[in-house]
Amino acid sequence: MKKNIQHHKTEKPKKKRIILWCILGVLAAALIGAGIYAWHILKRPEAFFDAVVQQTVTPTPGTTPIIDIDAYLPSANPEATPVPTAAPDVETPQPQEQQMPEIVNVALFGIDARENGTSTSGTMPHTDANLIVAINFKTKEVSLISIARDCLATAPGHVGFYKFNGIFNVGGGMNDPKAGLELSCRAAEEWLGGISVPYYYGVDFQALIDLVDLIGGIDFDVDIMLYTFDGRTIYPGHRHLDGQGVMAYVRMRKTANRRDTDRTARQRKMMIAIFKKLKQEGKLSMVPDILKTMGDNVYTNTTLSQTAALASFAKDVDPDSIQSYSIQGEMHQMYDWTFCFIDQARRQEILKTVYGIDAAPIGINSRRYEVFLHAQGFQTIKYLNITKKVMDAVHKEATESSMSEEQKAAYARCWQDYEALQNRYSQVDRWMQAHYDDKVELTDAEQQERRAYYDALSELRDALRESANALNAAFGSPVKTAWGRSTDRWYEKDSDINEVYVDFR
Repeated sequence: MKKNIQHHKTEKPKKKRIILWCILGVLAAALIGAGIYAWHILKRPEAFFDAVVQQTVTPTPGTTPIIDIDAYLPSANPEATPVPTAAPDVETPQPQEQQMPEIVNVALFGIDARENGTSTSGTMPHTDANLIVAINFKTKEVSLISIARDCLATAPGHVGFYKFNGIFNVGGGMNDPKAGLELSCRAAEEWLGGISVPYYYGVDFQALIDLVDLIGGIDFDVDIMLYTFDGRTIYPGHRHLDGQGVMAYVRMRKTANRRDTDRTARQRKMMIAIFKKLKQEGKLSMVPDILKTMGDNVYTNTTLSQTAALASFAKDVDPDSIQSYSIQGEMHQMYDWTFCFIDQARRQEILKTVYGIDAAPIGINSRRYEVFLHAQGFQTIKYLNITKKVMDAVHKEATESSMSEEQKAAYARCWQDYEALQNRYSQVDRWMQAHYDDKVELTDAEQQERRAYYDALSELRDALRESANALNAAFGSPVKTAWGRSTDRWYEKDSDINEVYVDFR
C-alpha cells in the first residue's frame, strides 16, 4: 500500500513537468515563428509579394451556332453576301510570358469622391489619379509611373471605349470599389505592355486629407495658386499644407497650358514629399496603423503584412532616388470631350527603362484610330451587338430539332453574315492599329487599302442588318432593334456600343 502511495506522489510532478515542457515548446515555436516572420518583413519584404509577369493575351471566345450551318450554306442560301476582298491580314505581335526581375507593381488610385459619395463634377466619381509604383526589391529602386486619366482606352472583358479614369466605373465604381479597382489594374496592365499589376491601394478625398493631417501636414514649395474645398486661397511659395491644401494641389488642373501632364507631375511630386516626411520623422512603421485608422476611405487587396513589408522596405529607399515617369501625350477635343493621345515612343522608352521589355504600341490610342471609329467602327460594333442580341434570343427559344426549315435557313444566313462582318472588322481593326502613328502619312496604296476596308464593312453591315431582321421576324421579333440610332454621341447610354454607361469627363 505504501509503495502505491509513493508511486503516485512521484508520478504527479513528472506529469506537470511534461505539460510545462510542452507549453514552453509551443511558446518557443511561436516565438521562433514570430521572429522569422518579423525577420522576413525587415530583411526579405519581397517574400510577401508575387513578382510581376508579362502576360500573353487570351482571345475572347465567340458565340457557338446551334444548328449545322454547313447544311444550309452555301447551296441552301445562294444569295448570301460574299465577303469582299481587301488587303491581307495584319498580324499583331503578342507579348511572351516571362518573369520580371525582382519587381513588384502596386497601383495607387485617387478616387474623385467626397465623403458623402458624390463627385466634384459629373454624376459619378472616377479614378483621377492613376499611379503605378514599380518596386525593385533587389536594387532598392522605385519608379512612379502616371497613366493619363483622359486616355482613350478599353476595359478588359467589356465592350466599348472609355477614358482611362472611367474604367473604375465600368467595373463597379463606388457601388463595388473592389471590382472597379481590380478592373483598373487589368486595364493598367495593357498600358504597361502586359506587365501584371497584382496589388492596389485606392483612396478617396477624405483618406488623403486624413493621412496628411495625421502626419502633421507637409512643408512644400507651392508653384500655383490653390483653392481649397473649405474656401481658402493658398498662394505660391513655401507653405505648410494641411490635408485640404494637399488635396487642392494634387487636383488642380487649370494651369497655363491646361494639360493634365502638369497635374500628374504634381501628384508624383506630392507622393514623394509625403514619403519623405514619413521617412524623415521615422513614421513609416506607422503606415499600417494609419491606413487602418482611415478605414472605409481606403480600398486595397493587400494584407496588413504586405503593407508592413512595404513600409519596412521603404526605410532603405532614398526619396531623392525615386524615378518619376508619365505615360502622356497630346490633348485633343473629340465630340464634347478632351482625350489624351499618348506619345507612343515615350511610353515604350519608359517600359524599356523600368521593366526591360519591348512593348507593342497601344494601337487604339491615336487620332487616326478614333477617326476610324467615328467613320466605321462604332456603327460596326453596334450592328454586331444588335445581331448578337437577336441570336442570343433565338438560342433561348430554339434547338435544332424545334426549328422549321425556314428558321434554320434564316439562322444560317444571319450566322454567315455575322461571322463575315466580325472577321472583317477584326481585320480592319488590326490594320488600323498597325497604322497608329499619326505623324506618318498613309501612302497612296495604304489609302486605297483603307477605302477597300471601309467599303467592305459598309457592304457587310447592310447584309447583316437584312439577315438579322429576317431572323428576328422568323422567331416572332423577340428583340426590339434600333439600327438607325446615331453613333455621334456613342458614349451617352448606348449599350450597343459602350456596354456600361459612364459619365464622361
